[in-house]
Amino acid sequence: MAPETNVVTMVPCEVCSEQPPKYRCPRCEVRYCSLTCFKQHKVNTCGERGKLVQERRRKQQCEAAAATVQEEENAVSMEMWDDGMDEGDEEDRVPLDRLQKLRDSEELQDLLCNPHLQRMIREVDSSDDPEVTMQRAMQEPIFVEFADQCLRVVEPQPNGTEQG
Repeated sequence: MAPETNVVTMVPCEVCSEQPPKYRCPRCEVRYCSLTCFKQHKVNTCGERGKLVQERRRKQQCEAAAATVQEEENAVSMEMWDDGMDEGDEEDRVPLDRLQKLRDSEELQDLLCNPHLQRMIREVDSSDDPEVTMQRAMQEPIFVEFADQCLRVVEPQPNGTEQG
C-alpha cells in the first residue's frame, strides 16, 4: 500500500475554469487567474455579485454594531442608572418598558449602523458639555433622523399619525 499523501485540490478559476486562481476580485470576491479573466468577469458578472457581497458585509457590520450595543446595555443596568434628573422631573422621565422598545426597533438598528452617527453619539456621550454637543449634533440630518425615530418609538402617536 502506498503512503497517503495530503493533496490539496485547488478550485479552478471561477471565470475560465482552466487554471488555479491567483487573484480575488476586491468588489465581489470572485477568484480568477489572469487579467483576461478579470476583464471578462468585470464586464459580465461583477456588478450583481458585488451588490450581494456588499450587502453581506453591511449586514455583518450591523450585527457587530448591534452586538456592541447589547454588550454596553448589559454592562449598565438601566434600573440602576442615574439619569441626573431631579425627582420633580418625573413627567419627563421615559418608563423602562418604553426605553426597552428602543432596543427592539429595526429602524433604529439600521440607523445605528452608520459610522458617522455612531461617532456623533459617542461625542455627545463623552462630552464635557453635552448640551452644546447635542445642539451641534442636531444640525446633522442623520442625527435628527435618529432622534425623531427614538421619539416615534417611545412616544407613539395614536391612529398612526406622524409626530410633527
